[in-house]
Amino acid sequence: MKKSYNLGIEGEKIASEYLKQMGYAILETRLRVLGGEIDIIAKDGKVFCFIEVKYRPKARLGEALESVDDNKRRTVRMAAKKYMEKNNIKAKMRFDIIEISRVGVWHLKGGDL
Repeated sequence: MKKSYNLGIEGEKIASEYLKQMGYAILETRLRVLGGEIDIIAKDGKVFCFIEVKYRPKARLGEALESVDDNKRRTVRMAAKKYMEKNNIKAKMRFDIIEISRVGVWHLKGGDL
């Protein structure tokens, strides 16, 4: 397996544990759909959160956020809509980013999808 794949798995585990501690319900991880993927799907109360995880253990805080560009946001939005349609869910949705760096976990809560 690739080193980056293993880092991704490790980062998603750290992020999932963080979210559980914050009271989120983890619904799914590593969801793949045609044209996109979502690292973590969780519920924050009644809001469905589609979460992109960036794990950079040697980076400074904020460096990984630069890699979440408009194209990435667009693919997550498309995958989230497919997930909601497939599961016949009509609820508020939100796009979040979790960055894990050498200084810890930073959870950036986004807006509506």
